[in-house]
Order: sequence, then structure tokens, then C-alpha cells
Amino acid sequence: MQNKFISFLKAYWILILLVVTKIALQFSLVHPCYELHRDEFLHLDQANHLAFGYISVPPFTSLLSKLIMLLGGGIFWIRFFPAMFGALTIVVVWLMVESLGGKLWAKLLASIAILFSVIARINILYQPNSFEILDWTLIFWALIQYTTTHKNQWLYTMAVFVTLGFYNKYNLIFLLFGLISGYTLSRERKIFITKSLWWAILLITVFIVPNIIWQIMHDFPVIKHLHALQSKQLDHNSGFGFLSDQLKFFASSILIILAGLFCLLFYKPFRSYRFVGICFISTITIFTLLKAKNYYALGLYPVIIAFGSLYTETIFKK
Repeated sequence: MQNKFISFLKAYWILILLVVTKIALQFSLVHPCYELHRDEFLHLDQANHLAFGYISVPPFTSLLSKLIMLLGGGIFWIRFFPAMFGALTIVVVWLMVESLGGKLWAKLLASIAILFSVIARINILYQPNSFEILDWTLIFWALIQYTTTHKNQWLYTMAVFVTLGFYNKYNLIFLLFGLISGYTLSRERKIFITKSLWWAILLITVFIVPNIIWQIMHDFPVIKHLHALQSKQLDHNSGFGFLSDQLKFFASSILIILAGLFCLLFYKPFRSYRFVGICFISTITIFTLLKAKNYYALGLYPVIIAFGSLYTETIFKK
């Protein structure tokens, strides 16, 4: 047992150091003189009113708030969970690159690109967005593992992540539209005739029924919220503004992202994963047309950065 632990430390000590750095960074970004954001107060208060749904968000964050209250409700725990989700995003990307054959430099490049990006800004706030980025990355990871191994267990794993994502934020539906288009327009469309996929979809449907029933019983408040969001906020945005903000968010890693998109769309060794690149373009297009808030698409980037880092390492090896 001790030998296994030592072997683990030898293999992943750099990743462990990155995780510790990430969490420490998140705690250092906010000066103690600042109080919580108004949305954070909302999510924390929902712990006192547990339900299968709320007007603006699903119930995942309220359950997490309940856990925070059970832990004492201190500022440490409020900051800890977003930081932890950010650190886990780096872990998943590291493992994703590793599973695709990437060596140390590719894993480091991907991890550092995510560490020093707009995601650090997201991870200082106790909101659904931090878990959303992690969850979307996990969904991509499960689908990539399925594409690589063709083991049905990864489709069921994906179903769990989709369910968690649905209960975290309804924004997930746009990712699903992107994935459908990604698979439809790539050779991996054969997934649609896989029985395990439909069993996974059935599991997702069963798992989200409680929230659907809650929506029906309350006359679909989510639709009313979306109408209010559209009229009071999104109508004042622009598609150009959304796209320009994407460039600002990842200015330091834009070349890695472009490399990721290029290899996913045109590099033959990665053609099995082309659905990821098409999904990215489709989802970004949807958000642009809807004049979405600029941070809605952040969950798409970790997987693109992973492939971009892997492709960059491949090019420099040549």
C-alpha cells in the first residue's frame, strides 16, 4: 500500500503541486475586506428552503449550500468549493491529455493555460458556474473515453455527469444541442445506433423527472425567468460583444485554442474526436445568435485547450 502511494506521488507530484497552487491562488485573489456577491447570498439562503427547483436555478447549488452550512457556514468553505471545482477541472484536463497519449509538456501546457485564464475569475465566486465548467469538461472526458475504448460504461458515466449538470444549471441544454450536431456531422454519428446510448438517455430522463415535475407543478417558472433574462439583460448584449469577449478571456492561450480547433477539424489522427470541434463551433454559434452572456461558453474551452496542447507537443516533437 505504501509503495503504491509513493508511486502515485512520483507520477503525479506536479499535478498535486498545480492543484495546491490553484486552490491557494483562488483564496489569494479576493481581499478579506470584500463581502460576498449578492448572488452568493441568494445561493446560500436557498439552503434554508430546499426544493427540487427554484425560479432561476436547479437545486444542486442549494444542496451544496446546505453542506456548507453543516460545515459551519464560514467564508473558508464558501471560497473552498469553487476553488476545488477549478482544481478538479485541471485534474480532469491533465488526465484527458494523458489518456490521449500526451506527455509531461502537453499536460503542463494545458494545465497552466487553464490556471491562468478567466476561469480563475469564475472560481472566486460561489455560483453554479464553477461546477458547470468542471461538469462540461467531465462530459467531454467521458465521451472521449468512450470514443477511445468503446466501453459502454463511459456512456453511463456521461449520463451521471449530464444529470449533475442539469441539476446545476439549465445552460447544459445548449451543450447537448452542440453535441448532437457534433455527432451528426461527424463519422461518430454511429453512436446514435448504440443501445447503451439510449439506455443512458433513459437514465438521464428518469433522474431529472423530479425537477420536471416541480416545473410542471409551478407552471414552469424557468420559462418566465428566461423571458425576463432575455428582455432585461440579453437584449442589451450583442453577438459581436460575446465573440470579442471570448478572445479577451483566453488571450494568453488563444494560440493553443486555435491549435485545438485546427487539429480537431483537420488533423487525421484526431478525426475520431472531430465531434468535439464541431460541438464547440455549434455551441458558440448558438450563444452568439442568442446574444448570450460572455461566460456561458467557458465550459467548452478546457477540452479544446487539452487537444491544442497535445497537438502543440506533437508538432514540436517533429
